[in-house]
Order: sequence, then C-alpha cells, then structure tokens
Amino acid sequence: MTDKNLETLYQDVLDKVLNDNMRLPSMPDIAMKVRSAITQEHTTNASLTAIIAKDPALTAYLVQAASSPIYRRSTAPKTLSEVVGLLGFAATNNLVMIHSSRHMVELKDATAKKLFSYTWERLIMKTSIASFLAQQFNFRPIEQIQMAVLLTEVGSLAVLSTMLSTSETPDSAVYFQMCRQYSKKIGCSALTKWGVDQTVIDLLNDCGKWDKTWDEKLNLLDIANLSLYYTVMMTTENPTLPDIDWLAAYQKIPESMRDCSKPNWLTLITENNDEIQSSISAFK
Repeated sequence: MTDKNLETLYQDVLDKVLNDNMRLPSMPDIAMKVRSAITQEHTTNASLTAIIAKDPALTAYLVQAASSPIYRRSTAPKTLSEVVGLLGFAATNNLVMIHSSRHMVELKDATAKKLFSYTWERLIMKTSIASFLAQQFNFRPIEQIQMAVLLTEVGSLAVLSTMLSTSETPDSAVYFQMCRQYSKKIGCSALTKWGVDQTVIDLLNDCGKWDKTWDEKLNLLDIANLSLYYTVMMTTENPTLPDIDWLAAYQKIPESMRDCSKPNWLTLITENNDEIQSSISAFK
C-alpha cells in the first residue's frame, strides 16, 4: 500500500473517531480509581495507598519517580506509603497518570515501539522541563503544570493507538503527518470525555502557538510553551523555531533569568541540564 493510500486509510479511521463512530481512548482503570478517590473527603493516605498497592508495577514506579529532584526531598521516600504521605494526593495522582498513559497503546511491532518511544520520551521531557521551570519561576501549584503538560500528548498516543487498530504497520512519516492533522482535535475530545478541567483542554489547544499568552502574568500556557520549545530543541535536528525572544512566554520570564548562554538557549536551561536529565530518567 502506498503512503498516499495509507494516509487515506488513517484519515478515514481518525475521522470516524472524531465523529464518535469509533471509541475514543478511555482513562486507564487505575487512574480512574485514584482520581475518584482523591476527590472523596473521606479518603486517607492509607486508603489511597491501599488502592495503588494492588498494582505492583505502579507501586515500584511511584517509589522510583518520587526520588526525582523535581520533588526536592532531603530523603527520598522508600515505600508507597511514604510516597503518598510526602508528595500528597495531587502529585501522586500525576505520577499515576504518567505510568497509566504508557498502557494506552498496544505495541505490536518494532515500528510501533519506536514511534511510541519517541512520543513517550518527548512527553516525559516536556513534563520534566515544565516542572523545573515552574520551580524556578515560583509557579504554584507545580502539580497543575505537571498534569497539564502530561496530557498534551494524549492526542498523539490516541492517534498511534487508532492507527494500530488497523491491519497496517504504521509508517513513521505518515504517523507524524496524522499527529499534525489530528492529535489536538482527538486529544481535546478525549480530555473532554474524561472530564478534565477546561483549562487543560485550552492548554492542549493553544500549546505551540508561540505568540499567544493568556494574561499579563506568567501562566500555565507560558511554561508549557517554553517546555515545548526546549523539547523540540533537544529532540529535533535543525528545528524550525522562532528566536526565543519572539515567544510571548519569554517576555514573562523575570529579567534576571533571560540570559542566554548561546543563541536561543536560556542559561537557566543549559546550566541545569543535569538536573533536568535526572528528572527525565526518574519518570521513565
């Protein structure tokens, strides 16, 4: 089948998803249970720990990820109970979502694994950079930016999952074309189905619009756009991006932090790359 025929096949399938003729991806069961629990007034650290503990792989992941420098704990938690107690419900929920998102796609072959790996590493990098910047800019709550940026790639994962539902092995070039055409639309539809806050849906829709911001103060979109900008810089050879000072978000950065060590590279990013990379490794 030619690339053009593949594009037509995938466009037909993805159009059906958008038109509600095919099922949108559902939030993973464990993520739904955790999300439901943290909204209940009677939920305690112990009861939330009991829900998560039923998934040994998730438990191990949470303990590992909680040691990330993002959380800046003098002593890393060693048990699930300590993770929940030290990080709190919101941060724990974010880590559950990160882990659960990995199971949205059923990987069938080497090509699918490669495409998923690229999308996943991009997602984790964006989340890590955004968390780091939120700390540097004293943006609160940090948990909000983590969850919001994490969910900006839901559409890409849904596109890959839908493509794999056909009998064809996805072609890399076609996958990226489908992401450019469909990922935001499908991502917004999925987040609406999941009952995610409208602010996160707006973020998904506006992320990547470099000249856009929401208000005069440094906000969620500004940090997300900066994290996306540097994710593209770190993962793409010869990226096509505007100069950093053209971004609306750059104008919101405190003047003391606008210095660039080389063209378009904030010193804040280059001097703290080891910390950012450590966070990326922890989230994997």
